[in-house]
Amino acid sequence: MEEVKNLGEEYKSKRISKGLSQAKLAKLTGIKQSRVSAWELGKDGLDKVEVKILTRFLDEIDESKIEKLKKKKITRKLTHQVVIPKRSYRSSQKNQDYINQLKELENNFSKPNKKLKAMSFFAGCGGLCYGVKAAGFEVVATNELVDEYKAINALNFPAAKFLTNDVCSISNKEIQDVLKKHPNIDLMVGGPPCQGFSLAGKRDVNDSRNTLFENYLRIAEKVNPRVILIENVKLLTSMKDPNGKYVKDRIKETFSKMGYKSSFFIVNAKNYGVAQHRERVIFIGVRSDIKSYPSIPDPICGEKSDLLNQVDEVFNMGDAISDLEYLESGQRSKIDEHHWAVKHPNHVLNWLVNVPQGKSAHDNIDPELRPPSGYNTTYKRQEWDKPAGTVATTFGMISGCRNVHPIATRSMTVREALRLQSFPDSFKLCGNSGNIRTVIGNAVPPLLGYHLAKHIVTNYM
Repeated sequence: MEEVKNLGEEYKSKRISKGLSQAKLAKLTGIKQSRVSAWELGKDGLDKVEVKILTRFLDEIDESKIEKLKKKKITRKLTHQVVIPKRSYRSSQKNQDYINQLKELENNFSKPNKKLKAMSFFAGCGGLCYGVKAAGFEVVATNELVDEYKAINALNFPAAKFLTNDVCSISNKEIQDVLKKHPNIDLMVGGPPCQGFSLAGKRDVNDSRNTLFENYLRIAEKVNPRVILIENVKLLTSMKDPNGKYVKDRIKETFSKMGYKSSFFIVNAKNYGVAQHRERVIFIGVRSDIKSYPSIPDPICGEKSDLLNQVDEVFNMGDAISDLEYLESGQRSKIDEHHWAVKHPNHVLNWLVNVPQGKSAHDNIDPELRPPSGYNTTYKRQEWDKPAGTVATTFGMISGCRNVHPIATRSMTVREALRLQSFPDSFKLCGNSGNIRTVIGNAVPPLLGYHLAKHIVTNYM
């Protein structure tokens, strides 16, 4: 829509004269407070509909009526109702294959008498732990900083001993208590955050995240497992410390000082049965008394151009979610409590309703159907016949990066995100939707964890 600018300061004076804060005005009009604030500061424009709503409140409604209206929320309306075409989908050819591998993962996870022992740190909801347990390990101890995420983990790993939330505060006594009960730990896994480092080599020296991987390996040195695994974002391979040294090299040097052979590998989850493009770096440290050198499993899936390597074709988005009920904005499944769609504003639906797969609302020919800000990776539809884009913590935001459903006009549901991350449907959740989305987006796909852990069992146990 056409933007109307340079009126923000005038309307700010009117708002103040009527005793309205930005927050109250936003609540009454349905216009986001951030947009009202930006407009008043002259940083951004409002569209015609928003200006008409503000005009009504600030020019046409007197103070005596405002108090009554404060108790009543007025919703934003378009000049015309958005008509969502009737759309649908049917199960893809490989949908059952995808579901079957998740069921096999679940069955392996549920098998009793795990003889190998593992410890997990920075565990989140337990995506990596799920794969490790399915590969034959008992997760005997774990750690997670955030109580809400820890609660989800505990639902799925009730037998695991939870150590102190903050890894920096885990005591020697806690570690020794675990080792008294389980003297031989076979595997230690974790994904210590490294946001304290930067690509340019500059950082806040007081950022507590800078030393998390050191604390993790300090604990590993006490535990002395056969194998240590570190998972992190691919970007870690480019991060530097304040002295200009690559963090990846510091990690490898620390491994060496501990008596471990180590190497790192860039992996993509789509090559291990996950219906999602998700690149990560995996560090493998192998204790020096073990003859084998660090390695990871060969891919089991590839693109069509890779099929000469005798691997199956990668799973796509439709393979993962095409058996789920078709939902549009604001609709809920009648059978799955985690399959419900966020209700999006009409003006956003209007931008996106006719956007084809793989395209963004920013690509619309009509300028009035383009979002006022953002990049062409935002407000963008996924593609049904390709692996999904990386599931991020913001997958419920339709404005996020590649978060629009390929066919319906809405963002991803929790169930869809779980499927794309390769969590079996039996995985348990609790807490509010914001925390649930965050732990799902941050999780290691269980299938990826499973194949990494199976390789470790075969080669180092």
